[in-house]
Amino acid sequence: MKKLIIPLTLSFISLIVIDTTYATSCNNSDSARYYHNKAKESKTARRIWDAEKFFQKALDFEADNIEIRLDYAAYYEELRKYALATQQYGYIVKNNPKHKVALSKYIYLSFLQRRWAQVIEYGEMAIANKIDVENVNYMVGKSYYEEEDYGKARKYLTAQFTLTPKHKETILVLGRVYIEMSMYNDAIDMYKKYIASTPDDYELLYEIGLLYSVQDNDREAVKYFELAAAKGMKQDIAFLQNLGTAYLSFDIEKGVEVLNKVLEKKPGDIEIITQIAHAYYKAGKYDAAYNLFMNMYENDKRNAKALYMAGISLIRKGDKKKGAKLCDAAIAKDPELAKLRTQKSVL
Repeated sequence: MKKLIIPLTLSFISLIVIDTTYATSCNNSDSARYYHNKAKESKTARRIWDAEKFFQKALDFEADNIEIRLDYAAYYEELRKYALATQQYGYIVKNNPKHKVALSKYIYLSFLQRRWAQVIEYGEMAIANKIDVENVNYMVGKSYYEEEDYGKARKYLTAQFTLTPKHKETILVLGRVYIEMSMYNDAIDMYKKYIASTPDDYELLYEIGLLYSVQDNDREAVKYFELAAAKGMKQDIAFLQNLGTAYLSFDIEKGVEVLNKVLEKKPGDIEIITQIAHAYYKAGKYDAAYNLFMNMYENDKRNAKALYMAGISLIRKGDKKKGAKLCDAAIAKDPELAKLRTQKSVL
């Protein structure tokens, strides 16, 4: 009989271990469910700190419970604690890369936090696996733009534009990509496609005007600057200066009229006065150019270039002797100006 006691005892112990393991598993599951419910109740009652404590307690019992982690992440998201929410979604994605909800949230929250590398990695993962994430091509393209990889940015933003041709953020960033690649006409065409359906977007109208200015197409620049103003664009100093400068190339009087509005707010601004003086010079209005250049020199005796231009204006006007004298005086102050005498244009 003694020989039978040992096996029976071992068998009994084994049953106890199995029962204990099962009970522990059940207890963990039950405990996790209990604290999960407590967390949701606390969240609904706006007991914020209690909710966080109960969510964490629930995960202590079942760390891989996706439902708990999703609710925990959403709790942090509502509090705008995006870094903590991202951690919870990231835990799910790490173990289940194709989980649509967690992956979508992880990409979006990483984008909000300007974590460009993570957006690119997981956004491209979503695209490769054909997981539907809203505006994922835009987020990846924007991230590549921020990382200054304009070729890849263009690829993804173009894909997003094909899917959502009225998504303004895509259009704006794709336009900036074209600008970085010096493809100004492509940028203009992109912006115009959006303007066709939203003609009152004065910010984009103004952007088109700036692009035409970069290409020295000042008549078109003025056209879009004026359209932007008509649609409600604030005519601040920067706007007036860009508008006035564009006008100077083909309508000097209008340009001067606009730039004088800037001078009312920035009296004596040497950059603007110089622009006006050069515009008068180019237009052959040498008296007006001479007066402005001399005024600049009188206000700052170190401005040898202004003195030189005053002399050149007199020479072009026909007063060569007096003009040459002023030019010589300017060169005495700044010998580098002598190089201008060998050039066809002093501008």
